[in-house]
Amino acid sequence: MNVPVDDEIAALRAENERLRAALDETLAGRHDQGRRGFGWVIPSAALIVIGAILAPVVVVTTWASRETSSTAAFVETFSPLARDPAVQSFITAKTNDVVDEHLDVRQLTGTVFDGLRQLDLPPRAASALTALEAPASTGVENLVHQTVQRFVASDAFTTLWDGALRTGHAQLVRSLTGDQRAAVAIAADGSIGIQLGPIVAEVKQRLIDQGLGFASRIPVVDRTVVIATSDAAVRAETAYALVQVTAAWLPWLAVACIGIGVVMARRRARALSLAGIGVAIAMAVTMLGLAFGRVVTVRALAPDLMPRNAARVIYDTVVAFVLSASVAITVLALAVAVTAWFAGSSRPAVRLRAGWGRLTAGARRAAEVRGVTTGRVGVELDRFRVPLLVLVAVVAAAVIALHRPLSPGLIVWTLVSSLVAVGIVDLLARPASTDGRPGQASRDGDDGVSPDRDDQLATNRG
Repeated sequence: MNVPVDDEIAALRAENERLRAALDETLAGRHDQGRRGFGWVIPSAALIVIGAILAPVVVVTTWASRETSSTAAFVETFSPLARDPAVQSFITAKTNDVVDEHLDVRQLTGTVFDGLRQLDLPPRAASALTALEAPASTGVENLVHQTVQRFVASDAFTTLWDGALRTGHAQLVRSLTGDQRAAVAIAADGSIGIQLGPIVAEVKQRLIDQGLGFASRIPVVDRTVVIATSDAAVRAETAYALVQVTAAWLPWLAVACIGIGVVMARRRARALSLAGIGVAIAMAVTMLGLAFGRVVTVRALAPDLMPRNAARVIYDTVVAFVLSASVAITVLALAVAVTAWFAGSSRPAVRLRAGWGRLTAGARRAAEVRGVTTGRVGVELDRFRVPLLVLVAVVAAAVIALHRPLSPGLIVWTLVSSLVAVGIVDLLARPASTDGRPGQASRDGDDGVSPDRDDQLATNRG
């Protein structure tokens, strides 16, 4: 049933008064902001810049604290190295060098053949024996090397590697705290090494099990293979305690700097958008730094300490968390910048919000014409629209803040889900008529208020 013209005019007048009061309040707020003057701009910008600069520091300190305080995280980081072909080849070569150094196969086979020659063999047999000496020696060497290679490529080596990592994690912490008895040693020149002893001991046992009793001559090996070298390794001992202290509160300090800077800004939405862009730029610089560090590290390690492919794999494994976190924070920062721009007062943002308001209002009217309406539920949704949107934002922020490790996919899907939830609330929320009851749809599409007024309401809500 159509609403009388007088009632509709009265409703429009009431709405105009409400809109005029809201406009006066907005203008008064802008006037108060203008009275702040540019004295607020400098500290606001300074705090936002400090927060953006702290973002990469937060990622690095979080990574360092994670690697040194969590054995599970440490094993998760370095365990894949045991299955990488480049690292396996490097470990195999170093283990073979140690075995060959302590086990002279050619001398052992030569001793055996010299004993056979003393048996007064016929000339042809002695000649054949001499011809077989070199192939026999080479065959034994190949057998030893193949045993090493098969072991390093086996699941048993992966298990040994993971066990060594778990045991070595405590040793690494002892190294960082300056304990000279640590198995993972940081030398004065910045070199970092791991023990070959357990690997050689396992290979020795396997050779003995295959009937090569002379392998028992391999002594207990106490040798460290350098896997990295950097001046930063020495400074890491000093930085360890600082990292443990700052990793807990530094993220909150960065967020507080950005938050206070945005609150102090004259145009908060614009300030938040610029803060997001600033953080994204800082993280992009961090990723460029990681790429540059990869080149420098590979040049420092290869070819003197290890092959280039092994050096690249080790570096990529070590910085994987920092790189993934940098990408994720970049995506999050850009998403915040876009969201803040959409909520701002720029003309394109206002037009976009108005267009979205008209779209949802038109869809709602079209549904009500066909008898599909949310009724009283829609009115309650419209009544509590702001708290619902705040709840969506809080849930999205909690998911991103509490999930570890942070990934770009998680951020994208969380933001998409949040936008879908906001869209559903906008679509289902149904403005009440001036008498507090849901507007009744009629055949001409009137829901108790004029279409222009509904569009205006939707635009204002945006």
